[in-house]
Amino acid sequence: MSKTINDKSQLHQFYTDPKGASLEKTQYRLDEHSRRFIAASPFLILGTHGDVSPRGDPPGFVKVLDDNTLIIPDRKGNNRLDSMSNIIADPRVALIFLIPGINETFRIRGEAETTTDPIPLEPLSINKKSTNSGLLIQVREA
Repeated sequence: MSKTINDKSQLHQFYTDPKGASLEKTQYRLDEHSRRFIAASPFLILGTHGDVSPRGDPPGFVKVLDDNTLIIPDRKGNNRLDSMSNIIADPRVALIFLIPGINETFRIRGEAETTTDPIPLEPLSINKKSTNSGLLIQVREA
């Protein structure tokens, strides 16, 4: 019979403390390396409270607006709006950016909101086809 772990102190009894690079790599803004990784990524996974959702387009589909803000276009999909509805209820999100052939990922934690503002959305157009909305992500940790 398995024993359920119910608090963090119990959990830490089964693991050693993290060390080195796993602690040192945490950032609180998007540096040049982060920006290059995001620009090269054609695919990300968006995690919201209770859902994960794939997002993809040609590399560079996610735009970095400043050191702590990025925008992800919302292209037409299945129209279930699971992630968007979850963000309205709880804006905390997690992203994992992937690049095919690269064995590293880039992760972001932050808060999201859905925008229909045409100014940040206009650069997200592909083949002169605009997007109706996008996710503005405030980066809290990368």
